[in-house]
Amino acid sequence: MPRPEAGWLAPALRLLLLALLALPHPARAAEGRALQAGWYASEPQQHLRQGELTGLDIEMVRAIATRAGQEIRWSRLDYLPLLEAVAVGSLDLVTGIPTTPARAERYALSAPYRSDTNVLIMRRGEARALRFRDAAGLEAHLRGGHGFRLGVRSGFSYLHAGLDEWIADPPAPDLVRPADDDLTNIRRLLAGEIDGFLAERLSVALAITAAGVGQAVEEQAMRLSIPLHLAFSRATPPETVAAFDAAIAGLRADGTLDAIAARFRFPLLLSQTIDSRWFRVLQITGVLASALAGTLAARQSQWSLFGAFVLAGVTASAGGVLRDLLVGRFPIGIARDPLLLKLIFGTVLAFWATAHLWALLRGRAMLAFWVAQLTVAMRRRRIDRWLFDAADALGLGASTVLGVTVAFGMRAEPFWLWGPLLGTITGAGGGVLRDVLRGGGLIPNLKTGFYGEVALIWSLTLSGYLIWRGAQIEIDEVVVVVVAAVVGAVLTRMAALALDWRPPRLT
Repeated sequence: MPRPEAGWLAPALRLLLLALLALPHPARAAEGRALQAGWYASEPQQHLRQGELTGLDIEMVRAIATRAGQEIRWSRLDYLPLLEAVAVGSLDLVTGIPTTPARAERYALSAPYRSDTNVLIMRRGEARALRFRDAAGLEAHLRGGHGFRLGVRSGFSYLHAGLDEWIADPPAPDLVRPADDDLTNIRRLLAGEIDGFLAERLSVALAITAAGVGQAVEEQAMRLSIPLHLAFSRATPPETVAAFDAAIAGLRADGTLDAIAARFRFPLLLSQTIDSRWFRVLQITGVLASALAGTLAARQSQWSLFGAFVLAGVTASAGGVLRDLLVGRFPIGIARDPLLLKLIFGTVLAFWATAHLWALLRGRAMLAFWVAQLTVAMRRRRIDRWLFDAADALGLGASTVLGVTVAFGMRAEPFWLWGPLLGTITGAGGGVLRDVLRGGGLIPNLKTGFYGEVALIWSLTLSGYLIWRGAQIEIDEVVVVVVAAVVGAVLTRMAALALDWRPPRLT
């Protein structure tokens, strides 16, 4: 006679076996579900913008995951806890990880999908004395007994054996100053506590812009490139990692990753250009030239001193105001920088004082003859008209370039549209509104003058070049291209006046 429990034992064992078989295997669990990825706040690589997660790494990984046929869900953690969460398998992947032997053992690393570029930031004017261009040159300089005090990021490896070794064990403790962030290093540099510091190029460009110290610091010529990978949990199926590797290769080949890099990299490098001294000179030159053109226009139309202020202000700032309102750039440029208004008012007052002094000299018996002769000669040669045209052309060229740079700096997309549009509005807007105010319905710059067309041609040219160069462009190259665009616009406008070019007409 069988035991009572024998009747239920076999079915129970079968149910237990089926339950065990139904449990998801770790490898199978990753299939058919969204990958759990972690992100840490580090602008511009990964950050919230208007409540939406974005950034260089985020957008690249989204494109890679889409190509690989994977869905990703993001969770925010601090950097070190995030690395640990992926290592123990509670998250599937983390972005932007340099490879080391230890990490190669803890994680399944993808192929590199982009690179970080580390640079040496120094006080402006001091970088040119250092001739090296790579990490080996920096290491040699540090070991050369020059007493160079280097700032670094705490716990960061620069993936150059000699450099990392020197940082870990310098000959004197005060030669290396670790910091938790770039702003601390910037403060120490400006206070004279360090002679330079290493930083990731995009992040430090953002920090420099935020601190408003672009005219006080500069990059040295050294570039240290560090490949970055996606770090997967070891529980991730090899097929998933392989799919991501294939997606990375495909997106590299078709230029998608480079295009994403350019979207984030170029505006930050351009912000450094805008903060530089030479660009400040260009901006001041454009305002002075436009204000002078407006003042001369007021004189030709016999406007009052107040009217001269109005025309000078409109010519120098109206295009920029329209541009900033159009893209939501606040505070608008003319309000952000009081110097611009001072330059406009100063130009009008200086011209008014010069004109009255000239009239006073004409009344002096001793100087009357010579002043009269000079006045006649100037009128014969139409010096006043030539001065107006030259000032107006210079203001047109400089303002056009400013408009294009604002479009890129504000990340107005698509760049091929907003670059030329804002360049044309900024360049020609003030001059057109000036002529509207004084023209009484006759606006030569909209009818027969080759004016707005100059701004459009050169903003298209500059925008096209910047888009073409994309992520590969360097600050020194931007300087040359911007100056060439200004000179080209000025020469084109002067040639149009000299040769009486006419714009295309509707009929």
